[in-house]
Amino acid sequence: MKSISIFIFLVTLSTIVIAQKKQTVFDDVSYNVKPVSIINTIASDISPAFVNDSIYFSGVSEKHFNNRRGKRNIDFYNVYSASIDKRGIIFSSRSLVPEFGNEFHEGPVTFCEATGELFVTVSNTNDFDAVQKIIPVANIRFHLLIKKRIEGKWQTVEELPFNDKRFHFAHPAISITGDTLVFSSDLKPNYGKSDLFMSIRKNGEWSAPVNLGNEINTPGSELFPTFIAGNILSFASNGRAIKKGGLDIYYSHFPELNKVEILGSDINTPFDDFGLIIHKNGNIGYFSSNRNQKWSDDIYQVDIIKLYKIFNGKIIDSDTNLPIANAEIILKNCTGEIINKLYSDSIGNFSFEILKKDCAQIETIKDGYENILKNITDRNNLEFRLKLKQYYEILVLNAEDSYPVDSVSISYNDVININTNSQGIVSLTPPLPADCEFLIQKDEYLNQTLTPKVIDNTAITRDTVRFYKKELNTIFFLSNINSVSGELKIIQETRPVFDQIIKVLKLNPDIKVELGWHTDSRGEDSDNKRLSQNRAAFAVVYIVNNGIERSRIIGIGYGESQLLNRCKNEVQCSEEEHRENRRIELKIIGFIKPQQDNTQEE
Repeated sequence: MKSISIFIFLVTLSTIVIAQKKQTVFDDVSYNVKPVSIINTIASDISPAFVNDSIYFSGVSEKHFNNRRGKRNIDFYNVYSASIDKRGIIFSSRSLVPEFGNEFHEGPVTFCEATGELFVTVSNTNDFDAVQKIIPVANIRFHLLIKKRIEGKWQTVEELPFNDKRFHFAHPAISITGDTLVFSSDLKPNYGKSDLFMSIRKNGEWSAPVNLGNEINTPGSELFPTFIAGNILSFASNGRAIKKGGLDIYYSHFPELNKVEILGSDINTPFDDFGLIIHKNGNIGYFSSNRNQKWSDDIYQVDIIKLYKIFNGKIIDSDTNLPIANAEIILKNCTGEIINKLYSDSIGNFSFEILKKDCAQIETIKDGYENILKNITDRNNLEFRLKLKQYYEILVLNAEDSYPVDSVSISYNDVININTNSQGIVSLTPPLPADCEFLIQKDEYLNQTLTPKVIDNTAITRDTVRFYKKELNTIFFLSNINSVSGELKIIQETRPVFDQIIKVLKLNPDIKVELGWHTDSRGEDSDNKRLSQNRAAFAVVYIVNNGIERSRIIGIGYGESQLLNRCKNEVQCSEEEHRENRRIELKIIGFIKPQQDNTQEE
């Protein structure tokens, strides 16, 4: 590789704290390197760059291949291109890029897809003879300009404002956003023959070049920077302590630039290796090298082969030690990005193929169980012991049509106060308060209470509430009666029902109700009518004696006149069918209007 002094420019960067080693396209991979014979020539071909569906690179024009001044002219390049497929593989021979090849030195170039800009290195002369006879090679200067396609042609739209004929400005590398330009320069002050510098574009204006500092730059030469995968700055150097020989390819995280890594011996050799680019798929790259001593610099393809390992795991119930099948397993990188998903098999096992040193996490999800997130880097054969996640639900349904009722207030003292969702559900995580009794309320509905079920070891314990509209003739309370004989026994067994009715009436002080007592069809009709009326009357007395105003309740004995099923006189029915007809019902028959405040101010 001929010596070309080059440069770079930097900007003030904020300090970034890295909690862990960042993964790059260079981790857990091996390389297969081969020359790209379809575009390489007997002369120098260097510095590939991706430009849409092509590779642009710099090479010596064919007309100088056999020129007796060939070595002299090899310092002057033109920009060529070759086509690439969707994988990034070159499949055509080279051709001169239109609007290039005008005898000046041209290249390397870099392309910004976001802005459509081509950043180009050019020389300050096109006269070979003058360079040989009059102008010392040391006086040739390189500078940077920007081209864009206008009416289908590459046209210069801007020369970088910091170009200075006293110094070299070359080897541009542009960020994917088009606002950060890194390049090589011998601009002063510097650390060596050529350093990397950076310039930032803001509001269309480029900042003055800033040296990237001695973490990157050395007393030697830093050349051919490129951006890889958006956040990696790759470059060539011959001045670092750890090296393979000649120019070697290094990289660092951008913009931190706090640690420089060298690529391995598959890429770097005792010769010059430089100008690495990697396709966005991460599998194919290209760089330049003169390792083939028969010729000058050539362009090489590098196949990037990712190295994997198998991670095995098992999902187990932490209480029973039994395997959990069909648990969802989500593989993530350590930034939370999802890499893959699968499910545990019938005995709780699963396996993933992951990069050898990838920072990875596994999240396990199973209905009814608590999720687990574990870092699995450098680990294998892990058991994920899932703990059953218990929770308690209340489902509120409209009593008339069984549709869910939303925005129902579920409260307990000042401890709990939540509303049902659009599915009529509230969910609570056990344990619930001791002796908890929920008050259930919504305008236009009857207030109710609910004592929760005992929560067992199942994932979900649910209570369903049938919610009654506060409307005339709504039958909102029904209780079946067990006893078939013995007046005293019936009254004694029914008192808990009376207590429930008292509670409902106290919760809803604005309603008037009818207490209807119903019998089955056995016995004489007149006897059943009389008995039910007596029992209804007794119930009303009991209820009134326990705090309910007499005007709010009436008792009616219906006997067997309102049977709910087929069990009429002389019809053979089961005891369960007869019990269905023996019942107490509450029906709304009126409302109590709030008393008007008739006091007058004196």
